[in-house]
Amino acid sequence: MSKEIPENVKESLKAIGLTDYEIAIYLTLISKGPMDARELSDASGVPYSRIYNILTQLEKEKMWIIKEEESRPSRYFAKSPDEALVIAKKQYSDSFNDDSKKIIHTLTPIYQSHDTPIKIALYVHRGRDVCINRALSLINMAKTSLYFTSTKYEFLELFYDDIKKARARGVTDLKLLVEAESLEDKNIKALLKKYSTLCEIKWRDQIFGSSIIIDEGEDAFIILSERFFPERMSYFGIATDHVAFGPSALYYFNYLYTTAKEVD
Repeated sequence: MSKEIPENVKESLKAIGLTDYEIAIYLTLISKGPMDARELSDASGVPYSRIYNILTQLEKEKMWIIKEEESRPSRYFAKSPDEALVIAKKQYSDSFNDDSKKIIHTLTPIYQSHDTPIKIALYVHRGRDVCINRALSLINMAKTSLYFTSTKYEFLELFYDDIKKARARGVTDLKLLVEAESLEDKNIKALLKKYSTLCEIKWRDQIFGSSIIIDEGEDAFIILSERFFPERMSYFGIATDHVAFGPSALYYFNYLYTTAKEVD
């Protein structure tokens, strides 16, 4: 096998689930091109008695290689690294989801049978500027997705430039939800035309405050405006370090969004 493959690459392949023999075969095909089983055994160092089992694993289960049936003996081809990793990521995600459901279904009733209090940190950010800065920092951290709701022209205007930058750096999954009554405001309607080039926009009633959710629920921030605290005339932003906060915010956003109407 070529010595050009760094050891840290082999360690990375092992970390995502390939065995030493599978790594040896895949890297041999990557380095030297298509081979039959005997050639692969000689070139990779995988014992010939094991070669067909390993090839079947790589072809049928992990799908990192392709078998050419027409040739005799059959030859094997490596899939490109990017294609192989996309497949591996999907397989891991599917397996993780199945295992997660099994774990949750079995262990949650046992856990809930004990009255065990959970301590979490709840962070309350008070004041207009503090809340805006926290929301902007979250927008600037987004990597893949950005979902946001707003009941105020002020926030939509302030967020626009940073959301435009997020789109430019590759955050293409962008969704905006606005309150129905805000569509009566000419300034908001004009601003939404600008937003329409960046993201999907829907509207509905019963939106309480503003929120930012990034990267499929990895983090979230909720802002309750002064209308909720008329006697204090202040803004309150809410965040928590509990693992369920972001996913819960995302779940609620998706519910609101799927039952909302598109902006004309």
